[in-house]
Amino acid sequence: MDFGARYGWHVIGVLALVGAALPVVGLQEGFYMSLVSEMFLFAVLALSWDLIGGQTGYPSFGQMGFFGIGAYTTAILYNDYAGAFPSAVAGDPLLLLLATMVVAGLLATLAAGLIGMVVLRLRGGYFAIATLGILLAIQQVSRNLEITGGASGKILFEGPTGTQFYYLFLGLLVVEVVAVYYLTNTRFGYVLNAIRDDEEKAVAMGINTTYYKTAAWMIAALFTGLVGGTWSLFNTFVNPMTAYNGAWNVELIAMALLGGSGTVLGPVLGGFGLHFAVVQIDALFSGWQLVVLGSVVIATVILFPQGIVGAIEERASAMEYYRHGGQAAEESAGGTDKTAADGGTEDSTGGTNE
Repeated sequence: MDFGARYGWHVIGVLALVGAALPVVGLQEGFYMSLVSEMFLFAVLALSWDLIGGQTGYPSFGQMGFFGIGAYTTAILYNDYAGAFPSAVAGDPLLLLLATMVVAGLLATLAAGLIGMVVLRLRGGYFAIATLGILLAIQQVSRNLEITGGASGKILFEGPTGTQFYYLFLGLLVVEVVAVYYLTNTRFGYVLNAIRDDEEKAVAMGINTTYYKTAAWMIAALFTGLVGGTWSLFNTFVNPMTAYNGAWNVELIAMALLGGSGTVLGPVLGGFGLHFAVVQIDALFSGWQLVVLGSVVIATVILFPQGIVGAIEERASAMEYYRHGGQAAEESAGGTDKTAADGGTEDSTGGTNE
């Protein structure tokens, strides 16, 4: 906690600079740049989920619904309504993508606000089931609408370059990390943690928990919609199966939990690590991917039940405790208590030796 409070902003700045420098020092467009871009994407998704699932304690199983809304919004505007934008924007793939991304993020945020006012009054398993039902409903609506291309989806062409996509994903991740890190150190973040720890006590203190939960979900949906809009053109194809990917819906939760739920750095590390592991396992264990990946996840959960960041923080706290003489102080206090409990020893004359 002391390290994060003192050096958190410095760490964010250094990591952002390192990410921005990679294309400059030799990371070229192709497989590896796409891989790193996808790692940024999954880090955004994991951190977005953790804002409501880890910081607030409301595990959502419908986060990919907002991803799909963002993906379809960008695909439709980019493909079918580019002429509605100013000519300078419509003629530049990057500017057009940025403009459609803004609309995608706003629509996802609006959807989260409307849905959140209803489902965030539920708790526990009821909330989780409700969010999963919403995801399935949104997917089915997209499948049956003509404007979305139905089950066939939409094919997208003439997008930005791979390097531009790289910086877009990196930029979204940096902005989200800065926003979440700032919010978690304000009253807003403290209230979210209070809701997670004991919502009934938070209500008894006069906190409008529904307002804070809805606000957190809307912020999470904003970044999920923005990254979904970027991904649609990055992938060059959108349909109901890819936009509302059920496997991703589970993976992003696993990423947050494995990295360290309820932290800022944990979901980011989980997004990087698990996606890289998935890619490597697919390449090395063809046909056995799910078995190997499941084994890795199980082993990580057993060895690091609080996530990687949680395990590191616990170890660092223990080292800090003993570095300041905690063990010696504890033993000294134990000896003093024992002497006091004995009350001294009685001598042969009936007195006491103090």
